[in-house]
Amino acid sequence: MTRHRCSLACVLSRRALLAGVPLWAVAGCALIPPASAPTPIAAPDPSVPGHAALYELATAAKTALDAPLTAPQAELVTWVRSVLDDQFPAVSLATAAPAPSATPTSLPPASEPLGMLGQALSSAATSFTAQALDRSTARPLVWASMAAWSVATGADLPTAQARREPARGVRLPAPQEPAEAIRDAVSAAHAARYGLEVAAGAPGLTEEEQRSLRARLDAWSGLAEALSAGLATATTSPAPAPPWYDVERPADATAGRALAARVQAAALPILGRTIAHGPAEVRPALITALGDAAADVPRWGGLLERWPGLPAT
Repeated sequence: MTRHRCSLACVLSRRALLAGVPLWAVAGCALIPPASAPTPIAAPDPSVPGHAALYELATAAKTALDAPLTAPQAELVTWVRSVLDDQFPAVSLATAAPAPSATPTSLPPASEPLGMLGQALSSAATSFTAQALDRSTARPLVWASMAAWSVATGADLPTAQARREPARGVRLPAPQEPAEAIRDAVSAAHAARYGLEVAAGAPGLTEEEQRSLRARLDAWSGLAEALSAGLATATTSPAPAPPWYDVERPADATAGRALAARVQAAALPILGRTIAHGPAEVRPALITALGDAAADVPRWGGLLERWPGLPAT
């Protein structure tokens, strides 16, 4: 299998604060600041698309938790709120004020608050993506990761069945030359494509599962082609795709599903690093791919990640 370097060292920037993402000078360069971090911004900045969306998302989550939910739904919404507790300091915003609790006599049906939360997640994904694509944003990967998380969480909301990642420390990816970052992303896309092709051949998978895997296989192929085209216009060649990868043929459907989750999860931090350090023109395709992969991993039994694309501490 192609080996990808994925250092966990932080990127130190000369810009201390831009577009709501601060530079935290803390031990270990953790992205999530400690309690002793500088006072965050108290209100959203209208010029920063992601600020208002984050407040609206927090309000929708708190409103949903006040509604009559099933146990799996309540667990998911509680997890959403815990992720938001990390997202606010990561973009230097004060935590949103609690939403008003509904009275016992006027509790809305569970479908209504969850529908509101789903809409807020969809809106947040759009706004967070816009922030990641804004060339004035100092930390585009932070917003891109939040956008991918919104997409993946929204996809799981109707069933609330995905396994969810517990709290973890995160760092920004190590610096990388733009052309090298794209080559790594191309290689990661080829590796994911090959792994999904192997997974689709697992005995016992349903026809629907095989179709779903092949659709994802095609999506990874399209990403590799799009990124390779970008490399060609930059007068450099993409790294050739190796003819084989170090993946075992799954013996049954369970192993096939696990392989589908694993190969796509492995690509997430590589896509994230390319978002952070690759050319700005490839970010739209990469952010879309990051969200699609983050949503597909839990469908096959992998984790619904808190920070897709960001390496752990």
